[in-house]
Amino acid sequence: MLLRRHILKGALILLAATPALNACATGPASNRTQTQSLTEPIAFADWQDSDAGYAFYPTDKLDIQVPSAPELNRQAVVGQDGRISLPMAGQVMAAHKSVPQLEADIAKAYAPYLRNPTVNVLPTDTPMRVIVGGEVKGGGWVDMSGDMDALQAVMAAGGFTPAARRKEVVVIRRGPSGQAMRRVINLQNVIDGRGGELFAIRRNDIIFVPRSNIAEAGVWVQQHVNDLIPSGIMTYLLYNSN
Repeated sequence: MLLRRHILKGALILLAATPALNACATGPASNRTQTQSLTEPIAFADWQDSDAGYAFYPTDKLDIQVPSAPELNRQAVVGQDGRISLPMAGQVMAAHKSVPQLEADIAKAYAPYLRNPTVNVLPTDTPMRVIVGGEVKGGGWVDMSGDMDALQAVMAAGGFTPAARRKEVVVIRRGPSGQAMRRVINLQNVIDGRGGELFAIRRNDIIFVPRSNIAEAGVWVQQHVNDLIPSGIMTYLLYNSN
């Protein structure tokens, strides 16, 4: 339980810090920049409810077809850094891209080698899941069985612990610009039948149930920097949307 909470706290930090990480290169200098970004004030983007449509995430699998050069057809997996590897063209950023965007980017990558290339991309395995953590009995990845709201996600993670602050449950989502957005919802009202917001969640949302007041979410996140541990859940969030 404690390990799962630490993993989820780390995921929150990294998602909030993603805009700063996007500008970093790889290597030691990148590590220093990442560390600095985690100590700076965190500014969440304004929440947007508009549906950005399907986007690729790390671990997604896809088929790539190049009709004019079928020898380049292949299956690919989006890596933990958000990229896919292509023959001749090298690496192309796939994370946070729609199917048409990725098709255009792959075609651009092949342009120096092929004449007017066209590319077709077909998602083949795209896990539908969210992360639930904090004061829940069984935090971690939760599979989405069709449409799901925030309360259903918490229940799928074992429900609230006695220490849970149900009035201020946090949903963090990557926005259209690539910056983290934060929404605080009151699930206590929903439980008590006093209305409230069921709040539909989306693939790869993070639902975090706090123990105490987190009105100053940026400050709260910074307090858990030391809880970072190596984890696939953390690297899932480390990709560039550009």
